[in-house]
Order: sequence, then C-alpha cells, then structure tokens
Amino acid sequence: MTRCLYCNKPISRDEHDFQWHPACVKKFFGTTSLPTLALDESRLLHSAATSIEQGHAVPGVQKKLALHLLKTRGKGQLTVIGRPLGYIVKLPVKEYPLLPEYEHLTMQLASLARIPTVEHALYRLEDGTLVYLTKRIDRVGETKIAMEDFCQLSGRLTEDKYHSSCEQLGKILRRYSRRLLDAVALWHLLLFCFVTGNSDMHLKNFSLYAPNGDDYILTPAYDLLPTNLILPEDREESALTLRGKKNRLKKEDFVCLAQQYGIHSKTVERLIARIVGLQKTFFEAIEQSFLPKEAQKAYKALIAERIGRLS
Repeated sequence: MTRCLYCNKPISRDEHDFQWHPACVKKFFGTTSLPTLALDESRLLHSAATSIEQGHAVPGVQKKLALHLLKTRGKGQLTVIGRPLGYIVKLPVKEYPLLPEYEHLTMQLASLARIPTVEHALYRLEDGTLVYLTKRIDRVGETKIAMEDFCQLSGRLTEDKYHSSCEQLGKILRRYSRRLLDAVALWHLLLFCFVTGNSDMHLKNFSLYAPNGDDYILTPAYDLLPTNLILPEDREESALTLRGKKNRLKKEDFVCLAQQYGIHSKTVERLIARIVGLQKTFFEAIEQSFLPKEAQKAYKALIAERIGRLS
C-alpha cells in the first residue's frame, strides 16, 4: 500500500506519482500542486557543501540546507536561491541512509504522544531518494522570530553542548520561560526520547522562542531520532546526565526529575501511563512507516524494552 509522504495515510492511484494528498500539499506548502525540487541527491550534497563554505547552511552534523519556496500561480519550486528560507531539507548520508525515514517516523510518534512538533514531511527527489523536509519556526516570511537554544541560554560554547544535565535544563527553563506548562512539556519530551532511544538530545536540541514577540516559551520538538538504533555502538541512553548517569535509566530517575521540575505526582503518573499505553499505537505507526522491515523490527524491540522499564 502506497502512503502519503506527509500524513502517512493511504493515497489513491491518482496520487501515486507524487505520493502526496492534495490537502497535505496545501497544508504544508500552501500551493495547489507539489512544489518541484529539481535537484538529485548528489547536487543537493554539493549545494550543502557550498553553503557551508559560504556560511549559509543550517548548523549541525547532519547534511541539511535551507530552502526558499518560490510560488507562482498556485505552483511552487523549492530552491537554494532566494528569500525567505522557510524550509530545511535534511539529506541521507552514505553511512546512515535511513536518517530521513527515522526522523519523520519519530516525529510522528511524538505527535501520537501529544508532544508538539515542528511541521515535517518526506519528499522524493528526482533520483528516487527520500529526504526530510521541515518548516522553520524561527521566522515568518522575512521576519525573524527571537529563538535561543539551551546552549546559548546557558552561556556555553557549541562544543560544550553535551556538558550539562537534565536537571540543568529545568533551571534554564525556570530562568527564562514564564510558562509553568513548559516544565511538564520538557519533562514529557525527555521521557519520550528515552522510550524512542534518542541519546543525542543535547543542549542545542532544546530551545525557547517568542512567537508573539513577548514571553519566551518552549519550542515544538525537533531533531528527534532513535540514535541508539542508528549508532548501536553508543551505549549511552541520554546525551545529558540524569541523576549523574547516562545509562541504565529507569522510571525512578524520571520521577525524581519531575519532582525537581516541580511537577505534581499525579501528572507524572498520568503521563507515564499514557506513554506506556501507547506501545501498540507506536507499533502500528512503525509498521506503516517507510522503514524496511528489519529496521521496523529493531525499533519495536527498542520501544518495548524501554517501556518495560517504565511499567
């Protein structure tokens, strides 16, 4: 069964060529037809390398590039030229060819857990390669929105993004964010990352922004990947220490963290029960994803083991 690269629901025969529902195209791009991206993987990689040299690429280890959506009479073209650069494309790399599929799926799992995420989708290039697309949240049109990641907020250099703790995240949040709900959202995201094997949530993967120009709030989740599957040699379960450790984490560790964040015990138990109860739903989403069967099997095994520690 062929599925939409945005919502992952089945598509009709008429939609097979582009693998997008028209309604999904309208929602994600604001156009009546799927925008073109007239570059194959090799040319995109070349553009990314050139942009890095010129200082125009999006920071990070993964190959990614900011794109402009040029709209003309309801149609669109994604291009590396022009402003505003409202989209980001992330490319697979030779060593880890399934990065786009993993990220798109993990972001969908986060949505199933009621965790707000940035808008995202998969896109098939001319050569058949799947890439990951996401909308930028640090700007609306040409207007930039104030946004700072936790590495910046803590006064650390980028190379020190792993030199912190989950407890410190809460302190940063309390210092700059006025929303009590942000503490719950942050803790819930950390719990989800543990369940999905994300051991790379460092300081730069959490941010505050001011979408209304006044109070800073926690941004929707982004950069969610099951790194324990992608890098099986990495035995750590968290990028930042939790109660002084990065592995062998268990329910008690997250309960203690919630207490430090000032979250009521009933809220903690409710959210843990919710994510434990989502195992079947997660499995169904994985089985309907664009991952190959072996990768699906490994992802389900990881989630089952992590949920087992929370039960």
